[in-house]
Parts: sequence; structure tokens; C-alpha cells
Amino acid sequence: MQCWSRQGQARPIPVASTSGCWITTVEGRRIFDLRSAHECINLGFNHPRVLEAMRRQMESVVYVTDDFATEPTAALAAELARLTPGSPRKRVFFSQSGASAVEAAIKGARMFRYAETFGTPPSHTDASLPYPFPYKIISRYRSWHGSSFGASSASGDPRRWFLEPAAAPGFVFAPEAGDYRPYFGEGAEGVERHLQYLDYMVEQEGGNARVAAFLIEPVVGSNGIIPPPAGYLHGLRDLCDRWGLLLIADETMTGLGRTGKFLAIQHDEVEPDIIVMGKALGAYCPLAATIFSEKVSRVFERHIFGHGLSFSGHALSCAAALESLRVLFEERLVERAEELGRYLGERLRAMASRHPSVGDVRGLGLFWTLDLVKDRKKRTPLRRATEKYLPTVMQDISRFLLEERRIYVPSDKFGIWVVPPLVVTRDEIDFIVEGIDASLALADAALA
Repeated sequence: MQCWSRQGQARPIPVASTSGCWITTVEGRRIFDLRSAHECINLGFNHPRVLEAMRRQMESVVYVTDDFATEPTAALAAELARLTPGSPRKRVFFSQSGASAVEAAIKGARMFRYAETFGTPPSHTDASLPYPFPYKIISRYRSWHGSSFGASSASGDPRRWFLEPAAAPGFVFAPEAGDYRPYFGEGAEGVERHLQYLDYMVEQEGGNARVAAFLIEPVVGSNGIIPPPAGYLHGLRDLCDRWGLLLIADETMTGLGRTGKFLAIQHDEVEPDIIVMGKALGAYCPLAATIFSEKVSRVFERHIFGHGLSFSGHALSCAAALESLRVLFEERLVERAEELGRYLGERLRAMASRHPSVGDVRGLGLFWTLDLVKDRKKRTPLRRATEKYLPTVMQDISRFLLEERRIYVPSDKFGIWVVPPLVVTRDEIDFIVEGIDASLALADAALA
């Protein structure tokens, strides 16, 4: 079964090998992967240092249950606690996917607020106490946190609709924050009005007696690569502090240097209470992490953390992740993403100015999109949320790039996805931009 596909139309391309930014098919075609394999391959395919670290680990311990401890699991937890904002006295729960890590964050936030509210002594942690307690999670409409039941219910993305009407309760959605379509106005005044609305939402949802946390992507990912306007994240952190709420940052897509910082939230120097990491973390092994701040993790010294997975802390995945972190910093790939991101942004903006179908070019680091519009003045999107799975010119553009330019981009996004591995070169960026330039003739023709 192929992900998010009509199975009768799915045609996966047989692959012979991968290297760097490129996929080679069994027919010998080399295709540039412009989505970094679901944004998981920040280091490119087949990095020799990571592969060697995996081989070494396979000679000792591949996997044991968490009644036992392995060196790479402990070392990775310590390293993530050190690298992420705030005190290094954090605790890290490991899982196999970003969605699963989001589930752990949601449950952890609710259990923290439950213990905070009732102050249950250790001898009674298994006994249920009556509702209400703070359980609501405020997420955003243009968000995607994963396809598991809880994570999908917490997502504003149209893929949430596949669950309805049986989505999990306790999730409320706010508008996203961005400069291109600012629903509350532009500049500092617009940000302030937006934050006032979020404050109003919290109060109308029951204040801190009902609301547990805000769950955000620091830079919106699947629904448009939308960096927040200046002041928004600081204001949201202040709002959470005033109400006594937790702030959960889902860095599944934006972490590991993707935006030119180790984490996207570090652009604003904001400290979340819970951080979710996944995708590129394990390099070539499934791995995700939910990182609980010292404030939150301290509660679970005395209270049960009511969550678990059979493969939590998988030693092989953690060994791969440890080496991927070393590569990331020793090869200065975070700085490289920032530097090449500026070059990529300049090339995309210069190219886009010639195409009336491009309303906005935005991004950070090596995380960019071209927002395609029907009307530049009105900023009417070429693909609306209700058209995610309807035929649009995005499918034509994706097909053209794959067949004519040997560039793979997903066809289900709300614009053209420009998310290369962090090892991309300037020559490869030029190759990408030239291909996109040619493909935009299809979007321009659709407007005409």
C-alpha cells in the first residue's frame, strides 16, 4: 500500500542505487531528489561515515529492550539534551517516527498538566481522577504533525479529514502566522492582533483549567513552508508563560540544520518546553525523539510516564543518529545550509519575477517553496486546501520535472517544493532552478 495514494494509480519507480542527492533507477536514469527523501536525508544518500558507524554498531548491539541500556542510546540522549535550547538536564523519549514522537509529546504534556493540577502522590499514579483537567492542545490549521491517530487529529492539514468524524477530541485550531497572507494585518501591529486573538482563544477554551499546550511547527512545513513573522514566537512564548501552558515545537521537518540553524526555533532564540525531532535524525534508520525540558521531565521522576514503544531507543538507529550529528557539525553543514540557502533564495526570486504564476518565494536555509497563485494581486492560491487531492497544474509540473528535467518534487504540495539535501552544490542548485524555470511555463499557461 502506497502512502496517500489511489492504489490503482500508484507507480513507484524501481531504484538501483542512491548517492548524494541522486537516485539511479534500474533503467539507469539519474534523478535529483528535491525533497530529500521525505526531508529525511539531510546528509544526502549513503554518507560513508554514517554507514560505517552502522556497521560497527551491528557488530555489538543492534537492539535490546529498555530494561537494558546501550552506549549509543545514552550518548544520543545526552547530546540532544545539550544541543537543544535550555538546560541540558532534559529527558529524551525515542520512537521511530515523527508522528509517534508527537504522540509522546501530546501525552507527556497532558500528563504533566494532570500531575500539576492534582499533585497526585506516587502511590496513586495508577488511579484515575475525575475530569476536568487541562487536556486541550491548540494547534494551527496549516500544520501537519503525522498520520497516527493523535498526531493527525492535532493537524490542521486536509489529511486530517480522512479521520473525521472520528478524530480524537481535545484539539483546537488557530490560524497560522506568516507574512504573505497575514490574516490579522501586516507588521508588528498584525502580530500583536494575532497574539491577542490567541489569548482570546485560550480564555474561550477554558484557560489553563482546560488548555494544556500549544503545538506548533516553528516554520510551517507541508502546508507551505511559512516562516513566522518577527515577534510572533516570542509573543507566543510569553502568552504560554502568562497562562501557564506548555509550548511544544515540532521540529520533525525543520530540525538537523534544515533552516540554517540546528533547530528552526533557534532563529528566534525561543525555548520550548517540549521539542519533537524526527526524519533526518536517524539518517538511514527510523528514529525520532521527544525532548522534555527539565521542568517537564522532573514531574516524571515521581509520576509514571504512561507511554512506550517496543523499539524505543533502538541502538542501531541511535548509533546512526550520533554519527549524523558529528557529520552535521564537523562538515559544517548547518552553516552550509545558511550560506547556500541565501544563494538558492536569490536564484529563485530572480527566476520567479518572470512568471506571473508565482505569488511568493519564501524559505530559510535549504527549505523553500514557490507559492503559486491564480491572481498575484489577490494572492489567490493556485491550489486551495479543498483541492489537495484534485488534479491541478501541480501534478503537471511534477510530471514535467521528473520526465523532462530528471528532478523529483512531490505533486501534493501547495506550491513547488525546493528542499534539497544539505550537501547540494551550487552547480546542482543552478540545475534545479533552470528546471523549475522551464516547468513554470505550465503554470503561466494555466493562468492564461
